[in-house]
Amino acid sequence: MKKYILSFVMMVMGASLLTSCLSDNDNKNNQPITVPVTTGLYVVNNGQWNQNNGSLTYFDYKTMTAQELLGPGELGDTPNDAYTKGDTIFIAVNTDNMIVVYNKKTNSVIDRVSTTEEMGEIEGNGPRHIIGYGKYIYFTTYGGYVAQMDAKELTVTDKVKVGSVPEDLSLGGTSDAPVLYVANSDYGNGNASVSKVTVKANGFGAVETITSEKIQNPQDILAVGNGFYYIDWGHYTDDYSKQLDAGLYYYENGAVSLLVENATGMGVGMVYAAGYAVGYNIVTFNNPYGSDSKPTYNTYNTYTRSKTTLTLTGDTGNEIFSPAAIAVDPLTGNIVIASRAKDPDTGSASFTLPGYANIYNYNGQFVKGSNFQTGIEPHMIGFTLGTQTIMQ
Repeated sequence: MKKYILSFVMMVMGASLLTSCLSDNDNKNNQPITVPVTTGLYVVNNGQWNQNNGSLTYFDYKTMTAQELLGPGELGDTPNDAYTKGDTIFIAVNTDNMIVVYNKKTNSVIDRVSTTEEMGEIEGNGPRHIIGYGKYIYFTTYGGYVAQMDAKELTVTDKVKVGSVPEDLSLGGTSDAPVLYVANSDYGNGNASVSKVTVKANGFGAVETITSEKIQNPQDILAVGNGFYYIDWGHYTDDYSKQLDAGLYYYENGAVSLLVENATGMGVGMVYAAGYAVGYNIVTFNNPYGSDSKPTYNTYNTYTRSKTTLTLTGDTGNEIFSPAAIAVDPLTGNIVIASRAKDPDTGSASFTLPGYANIYNYNGQFVKGSNFQTGIEPHMIGFTLGTQTIMQ
C-alpha cells in the first residue's frame, strides 16, 4: 500500500491555489513557479525466503527505464515494506530483522539497524511494515510490537505491545491527538484485531484493542480520522486450498461495513474537488490464494462512497498475470501494478522468476512504455517526489 507525506499533499494544494491566484492576476510578468512532481517509483521485491535474494528496483519517470538499486545479497532476506523521507528510503527486512537505510541520491546504504538489538530478540523479530511521522519512523514486528525510531539518530526510542502478528499500520486521529491503527492478522487463526495506539511527543500512550467478527485477517490499513479502511484476507478452507471472504472494509464507532467484495490488495490515491483534497480513491485487486479466476479490480471513492469496476486496457502482451502489489501515484493518480511472472512450465504464478510492473492511468489505460522488470516476488511500491520550476 501507499506511504504518503502530508507536506507534499499540501504542496499540491498550494500549487493549485497559487496557479489560481496567478491566473486571477493575469501574471503578465510570466514568473516561474515551483511545483511538486513525481520523479519515479521503486519496487521492494521479497525474493525467496531464506535465499537472501531480495532486491530494490527503481523506475525513472524521465527516462522511462528501470534499474536495480540493490540486488540479491545487498538488500537482505525478505524485504517487505519501505518508507521514503526525502532522499532516504527506510526498508523493513523481515527475515534479517533489520531496517536498511538507503540514500537514493548517493546510491548507498547508510546503515543497517538491527531491530533485535534495538528492541530485544522477541520484540524486534520480523519487522514488517513501516511509516513515518514527524522526526520518527514507526514499524511493526512479528514479535507483536510497534517501534518508534528516530529517523536521524537511527535508534529505537520506544516500543509498545500490540496484537498477534501485526502487519500494516496507519496514522489517524488529529494533529493534536495522533493515533496509530495497527492491523493484527494473527495469521487468520481467529485472534485478529486492530490496535489503536496513542502517539505522544516522547513515545506511546494507551493501547485500545478493536475486535469484530468481520476483522478476521487484516492486512493493509488506512486510517481516516477516528475510523479506518482495511483489506481483510478473510479465511481459508480447512485444507488451505482456497481463500474466502477477502474484501475492503470500513470500521467506525464499532460498526463494520463491507465496501468491496473480493479484494486482497489496495493502493490509495487522493480525490480532489476545486483544488482541495476531499477524500481517497482506493484501488483494489483480487487475487486470492487457490483461485483459478483472472484477477479483478475495483475503485472505491471515499468522498462519493461509490464503487466502480476498473478494467485494464491497452497492455496486450504485457497483461498483469498475478498481481502482487498496487499503488497510486499521489500526484498524477496513475495506478502501478506489480505482478508475478507466469511459469512457462506449469502455467501458474512463479515465485522464483523475476516479476514485472505496468503503469495505468486512473481509467485503467496502459501508459505506453511503462512495462518494466522487477525482482522476484514484487511486494511493495513507493514513489520518489521532487520539484520542478515552470513558467506560469
